Amino acid sequence: MFWINRHHNSLSDSFFRYVTLLGEDTIWFSFLCALAYDNYVRENDRSYAIKVLLISWLSKVLVSVSLKNIFNYPRPIEVYQHSGQAIHLVDGVTMHHWQSFPSGHTMTAFGFACVCLFVQKKKSPAIVALLIAMLVGYSRMYLFQHFPRDVFAGSVLGVGIPPALKGAKMLFLNVKKHYL
Repeated sequence: MFWINRHHNSLSDSFFRYVTLLGEDTIWFSFLCALAYDNYVRENDRSYAIKVLLISWLSKVLVSVSLKNIFNYPRPIEVYQHSGQAIHLVDGVTMHHWQSFPSGHTMTAFGFACVCLFVQKKKSPAIVALLIAMLVGYSRMYLFQHFPRDVFAGSVLGVGIPPALKGAKMLFLNVKKHYL
C-alpha cells in the first residue's frame, strides 16, 4: 500500500482523483440507466434491466452500509498518521478516518460492471466497465483511502451480489412453481 502511495506524480494525482469519482453510486446509476434505454439492451428486457439495476443498487447500499457500521475499521490515514512514515495526500481529496471495510466505491464499480454484463447485448461496455472498476479500486489505495483488503472485499462483494440476486430469483421462482 505504501508502495502505491509513494509512486506518485501530479498527473497520477489528477487522474486518480477523478477516477475515484467513477465509484460513486450516482455516476454508475446514471450511466446504467442511460444504457438501459439505449439500443444495447435487449428490446424485450428493458424493464428487467431497470429492475436488476435498482435491486442490485439497493442491495449494494444495504450490504456496504451494514458492513461499514458492523466493522467500523480505521482507514489508512487513521492508522498511519502518527507513524512517522511519509504519506502522500492528494489536494482536493477529503480524507476519511473510519468505516474502511469494505470499499464502497470499489463495490459499486464492480457491482455495476457485473450488472452491465447481465443486461447488455454487447459485452464491450461491460469489459470497459470492468476495467474502470479495477482503476477505481486502485485509486482508493493510491489516494490512501483504503487498505488492499478493503478493495479486495469490495470487488468480491460487488461481483458477488448481482449473481446472488439472480440465483435468489431463480430459487424463488422454483419454490413458487412447485410449492405455492
